[in-house]
Amino acid sequence: MQTFSEFQNQKQSSYSVYLEAIQLHSDPQLNEFISSISGKLKKYYNFIKDLAQSAKVGVAEIVSLLSNRKIFEFFQKIKFSVKLIFEKVKLGFKYYRDLKSVIYEYISSTKVVKWTEEKLKLLDEFLAKHPKTRRIAGIAVGCILLYIWLNMSFTGDFDYDFDQSVLIGAVMGTFSLSEIFTGPEGVKLISLFITGTIFSFPWPGPQTVLFTVSMLYGLSKMVNMRDIGVKLRNSLRN
Repeated sequence: MQTFSEFQNQKQSSYSVYLEAIQLHSDPQLNEFISSISGKLKKYYNFIKDLAQSAKVGVAEIVSLLSNRKIFEFFQKIKFSVKLIFEKVKLGFKYYRDLKSVIYEYISSTKVVKWTEEKLKLLDEFLAKHPKTRRIAGIAVGCILLYIWLNMSFTGDFDYDFDQSVLIGAVMGTFSLSEIFTGPEGVKLISLFITGTIFSFPWPGPQTVLFTVSMLYGLSKMVNMRDIGVKLRNSLRN
């Protein structure tokens, strides 16, 4: 059985290899070594390359973000694969369908006309007790948020449309439904949740580009790197 010290050393080793992969992207003088890399180094190198290409930004533009230890830990959670998150969409649809049916059940029984923070708290209490939704937490919340994001109406507000902080938090640990629908932002989200794609701001680019940008933007907010957020927003305008 692996000891805690061995586990910690392995984690540190993986992070060191990851930083080497970033360096290979950042330093042109190391280009001659790229063809000979293998194992974890090659995996991390290719992941970083695909990530930057998907977001339409150069690695050099986001190197400070990528190098952050918290960002590395998030990438570990998704096994260095954006595709893995997209594979959760199918699961997200099931949770979303259950959640939406329970929300409509609540609306029909309470005749809610205007959503306020107080009404959202009552909805949260209803969701916490309902057999279809009371066990939805953690990664399941992330799946729901991903499905909602892929199908929701865009508002045209980049900070709101592309902030995946809650989804990232769900992937990193335990999140409850109440953390989606509480506060002023909850009012906005539940409106988008119900209206779907009827009125959507036309952000340019295919869905994979938009999602990768939104994920990186959420990560940049998580580690307070606002300058990276500006670069990502500009990448969609170019």
